[in-house]
Amino acid sequence: IDYLRSSGKVSTIALWGRSMGAATALLHGHRDPSIAAMVLDSPFSSLERLAREIIDQAQLKHKPDFLVRGFMRMMRNTILKRTS
Repeated sequence: IDYLRSSGKVSTIALWGRSMGAATALLHGHRDPSIAAMVLDSPFSSLERLAREIIDQAQLKHKPDFLVRGFMRMMRNTILKRTS
């Protein structure tokens, strides 16, 4: 976005994202009131719900809940570090 603004070749900026990209666009668009529009294809409302759905689809006989909780905690911490 900074590159586009500094290029002088665009007058308005819109964001497009699908799934994780849509959620990312929502998070950035919320912080940047100059974004003119957003096209959001299948954003998810809860990373934990998404992860649990993916894990439930996996062909595993045993899915220990403590591992799922640990993974979610690790993902949440990583995302917070990278986005703050």
